[in-house]
Amino acid sequence: MKLILCSEGFSTKEIIDKCAELVGKPKDSISVAVINEAYAVENNNLHWVLNNLNKVKDNFGGNLELVNLLALNIQDIRERIEESDVIFVLGGHTDYLMSVFNKSGLSKILPELLKTKVYVGSSAGSMVLGKRLSEEAYIKIYNERNTYGVDKYSELVDIAIMPHLDSPNFPNRKETLIDAVEQHSGVVYGLRDDSAIVVDENNIVTIGSEPIILNGK
Repeated sequence: MKLILCSEGFSTKEIIDKCAELVGKPKDSISVAVINEAYAVENNNLHWVLNNLNKVKDNFGGNLELVNLLALNIQDIRERIEESDVIFVLGGHTDYLMSVFNKSGLSKILPELLKTKVYVGSSAGSMVLGKRLSEEAYIKIYNERNTYGVDKYSELVDIAIMPHLDSPNFPNRKETLIDAVEQHSGVVYGLRDDSAIVVDENNIVTIGSEPIILNGK
């Protein structure tokens, strides 16, 4: 697997260059399949959705495909992703995003797709590849009780990810996370918006500012 699990998508040149390195092509020829489902149940200011999409448009010159998981059958989803170099999954509501992965069938075919595609996640798009924090922790962090029937994420990486530490849009996220992790049995990476976890087969490194790494009970 080749993954870049970001807090805020293609927010830095280092993240953009790392994506091109993992793909093995010049940026102007890299094609991207965008999955942008997680924002659908959000009702806050959604300028960030366009900002994330514009980063793709401005930095990669190949084909840009918007893959609507709920509008397509699983064969069409597979074909559209297979034609691209990168799977880019935007953020929003993580449990809802995972429910769409499950409902559409993407959860079942994603491990196979990741044998040949580079996956880049932004916020919730990164979180769904790891482990889910406990329901109690999510209530503390988000004050959110609707799980959309989800109690676990893909667990393709053996960590939980919490984005947007020190972001002015998410005040007290760091303090809340430290408290909430006490309910989680495992390792949690807290990422700032200029940082990402890079998985290249069995090699895992971080780029950008240093993450906060916490161990639960």
